[in-house]
Parts: sequence; C-alpha cells; structure tokens
Amino acid sequence: MELRQLRYFSVLAEELHFRKAAERLFIVQPALSKQIKLLEEELGTALFKRDKRNVRLTAAGQYFKKETKGILDQLELIKSHAKLVQEGEKGEIRIGYVGSCIHTFLPDVLTEMHQSHPHIQTYLNEMTSRTQLEAIKNGELDIAFLRNPYPQPQYGSQLVFREPFSLVLPANHPIGPENFQKISQLKSEEFILPTQADGELYYRLQLSICEDGGFSPHIAHETVHGHTVLNLVDHGLGITFLPVSFEHVSNAAVKFIHLPDIPQKAEITALWNKENPNPSLQKLLNYIPCID
Repeated sequence: MELRQLRYFSVLAEELHFRKAAERLFIVQPALSKQIKLLEEELGTALFKRDKRNVRLTAAGQYFKKETKGILDQLELIKSHAKLVQEGEKGEIRIGYVGSCIHTFLPDVLTEMHQSHPHIQTYLNEMTSRTQLEAIKNGELDIAFLRNPYPQPQYGSQLVFREPFSLVLPANHPIGPENFQKISQLKSEEFILPTQADGELYYRLQLSICEDGGFSPHIAHETVHGHTVLNLVDHGLGITFLPVSFEHVSNAAVKFIHLPDIPQKAEITALWNKENPNPSLQKLLNYIPCID
C-alpha cells in the first residue's frame, strides 16, 4: 500500500466522481482508476460501488475513509512538526538548576521564551551544581545553571545572575540588623556551610567571608540545599550565609542581615556543551540574561 493511494482514495471519497477527483489530483482518470483498483485488490474488498451514473462508498469504504483521514492528517502534522524541529521552533530542552534560580531569574526567562516559541517543551530538574556538571558531560542536560562554578573553558558559559549574601540567624538570636556591626561578632557561633564536594569555589567563597572577619568558622553541618539550611537555622543548629533572594521564599523562623558591602557575591552561571546540536537550545540562549 502506497501513500499516494491513500491520498487518491481520500480525494475520490470526497468527490465521489472520478473525473473531478483526477482533476484535483492533477492526474489522468485512468491512472486514478488503476490505483484505486490496486488498493482494493490489496485490501481484498471493494471500497466503492460504481455504476454508469454514480460512485458511492461501500461500508468498508466509509470505514476506510474515516481511518485514512486520521492517517493523512497525522502525516501532515508530522511534516509541519519536523520542519519546526529543524528550525528549533518545536522540540525540548532539558534544564538543570540550583534552587534559587526558580525564585529569581529563571521563570522570567522561560515565560519570555514560551511567548515567542510556544512549541518548545522545557523539562526542569533541580539539581546540585556537581550533579548538573556531570549531566552536561554525559549529555543528560542541554543547559545547567550552576552556583559559582570554576571556569570550564571547554563549555559555553555565561554569567546570568549575581546577588549579595545575607547572614541568616535564628529569629531569637540576640544579634539582629539593629546591632550587627561586623562578622567577627559571630566568631564563636556554629556555622552551616555548603559541602565542598558539590562546589569548592562556592564553599571557599563563604569560608572567605569569615576569614575576612579574622576567624575560621566552626562548621557544624554541611548541606547544599537552601531550604534545608533555613530549617536547620530555625531549629538553632547553626547560622549561615545565603543569597538574599531566599528571604522572600522562607517561612522559617529566621532573620536575614544583608551584607551588601562585602566583596563576595552569589553568582549563577549558565553552562552548555558547545557541540550540542539541539536547535531549541540556541533559542533559549537568546533569552538568558548576561551579567558583565
């Protein structure tokens, strides 16, 4: 069975007239009759009842008309989608991100891209920076949004977001924004810091905030998840540094003291494989912000 036979049948089933159907198909009538006969022979049943004055569909022909329409409509959809995929207008993008991205810049990026490219599907996965980097290496992600990564010159990269740190203390801590003066006031506290294994640069960045204050922190707990940190601080298990954006999404009984004047900043860098052939990725890259 050939695709052209299905198209010939579909037109004839609409026209119920061989000459008119042949004209619509830009073929001669004998060629149309021959293909319909071959199709009926292959199916082993008549699709049309013919006499000198009329052409009508048989019961099998009525069924075949319905099913053929679905097949031809699906093929047209596949054709149009294939073109969109090639042009990057239809497809999918696998995105990894650290937690704070979803309550800072990332929703705006996705909204803007969706408005211009509504047929591109995004798959989002909150992951640690280390896991994202491995996923980029293995081709499991198209793009990763990492926190303060070391330079990776073999990949495409772009700094997309920067924000100050806050000092995060339990709500009942005696030090607050009104009497905080310098980090060294907290040198005797237990600290909760990110794990060094997940991102050494980010770990050392937070460590250096204390070192600039003249002390090495006593690290009581390590975790890479911001909301876990907030709950630990809430329960009096230590104090920490977090990007200021966490203040707007926290329900924990904690207080934030902004540290806008220190040189250390929390940064998010987009990372992708330069050789990634996904055309939809190139569309997304047009919408991610660029920080100098």
